[in-house]
Amino acid sequence: MNRYAVFGGCLSSEVDFPELMPCSDPVTNWMLSTTTCIRHSEPSEYLGKDQVDPNIQVRLYRTDRGYLLRFDDTGDFLISEDGFSIEWCPASGARLEAARIDLLGRVLPLALHVRGTFCLHGSAVAFQSGGIAFLAPKFGGKSTLALALTNGGARLGTDDTVAVDPGPPARLQPGVHALRLWVDSASRLSDVPLRDTLPGDKQLVEPPAHRLQVDPVSLQAIYLLSPIPEARVAARRQRMSQVPSALALVRHAKLGPLFGGPQSVVWLRWAAALARTVPVYQLDIVRDFERLPEVVGIIGEWHGEQAEAGLPLQVGA
Repeated sequence: MNRYAVFGGCLSSEVDFPELMPCSDPVTNWMLSTTTCIRHSEPSEYLGKDQVDPNIQVRLYRTDRGYLLRFDDTGDFLISEDGFSIEWCPASGARLEAARIDLLGRVLPLALHVRGTFCLHGSAVAFQSGGIAFLAPKFGGKSTLALALTNGGARLGTDDTVAVDPGPPARLQPGVHALRLWVDSASRLSDVPLRDTLPGDKQLVEPPAHRLQVDPVSLQAIYLLSPIPEARVAARRQRMSQVPSALALVRHAKLGPLFGGPQSVVWLRWAAALARTVPVYQLDIVRDFERLPEVVGIIGEWHGEQAEAGLPLQVGA
């Protein structure tokens, strides 16, 4: 089996993940295997569903063995009660590229959740002072901003799923270091090697190894992205009080639509713990490629760093 480093642990897998780095740790945190069929583990309780894209849904069920994620296109994923074992039963015609996205985007976050890790929908980078996370719905610009900051001198912590140990102290786990961006965004950010084209006209972008955050770091701030029209200052932030912060974090729980109401109590407890120790800001940002260098500079100043000399952003068409 291959062994990969992801979310602060080691995944032993029968499936190849070219976007993940090898894991040298002898401890295995998750075991992924393929099987011909796991329909014998019939669902006993329907929990919720989420829209993967306009034509594909995923549904979550409770079973006597743990949890079952059923994707319309890639098949069934059975996650054991303790989150250690993951079995994939591919659907007929399932694409491996789509299955890897499902595994990293929802299956592993579910395995993390059952072990007490709070997974949020966002991206994150790290400075010398610690990690910062950007949360937003789909198409919110979080991956583009994370890549821009990485090009400007930060280190990429994760894309799409932010895994946080609520603490205290709160810790940001390194996650997936390959970003999925729309082709137009990827093409505007230079000096970044482009990987495979993904379903939905997206490009896999992987920064060089020295631009990656591979160890857990303290979580210094959480930003809720809010696009604004043209403004004199390209980015401004406003700190939120604890109660609105906690409620906002719950709304950005990665598995929110799947679990529905009952798990909100757990997420609210984790979110309240985070909001007590980590500042949460609304980040108003002008969404304009030409002003990305200004945004990078402003955020760098907030966290005590400047973009590294010799690494200017190239964001022209």
